[in-house]
Amino acid sequence: MISRYEYELTNGGTAFGAFNGDKLVGFGVLAHKFRGYDNDRLQIDLMYVTREYRRRGIGSLIMESLSTAAVEKGAKYLYISSTETESAVKFYTSHDSAITSEIDLELFEKEPNDIHMLKKL
Repeated sequence: MISRYEYELTNGGTAFGAFNGDKLVGFGVLAHKFRGYDNDRLQIDLMYVTREYRRRGIGSLIMESLSTAAVEKGAKYLYISSTETESAVKFYTSHDSAITSEIDLELFEKEPNDIHMLKKL
């Protein structure tokens, strides 16, 4: 996971972290590579909030920050390849994301069980 994080930041990706003092309790990484037929999508490459800090709005703030950064880079959509857990899918759908039929084949091959979603920005 650290190598993915470092790769994205080295190549122009963006990351946001949430801290409680000096403890990292959540983070999100926006990938650098544009995707989709029109190259108008940026992927949320990594997103996580520590279990004990969930349902406090931290994930929402990170999602908002990732969305703003994606718009600033020229994206029209966020592409989300979410773990198939009910809580993850509910989180993304509660933030205006929807399951897409326009699946990115590269990401699908890496994680065939993921739920692929788009969020219009």
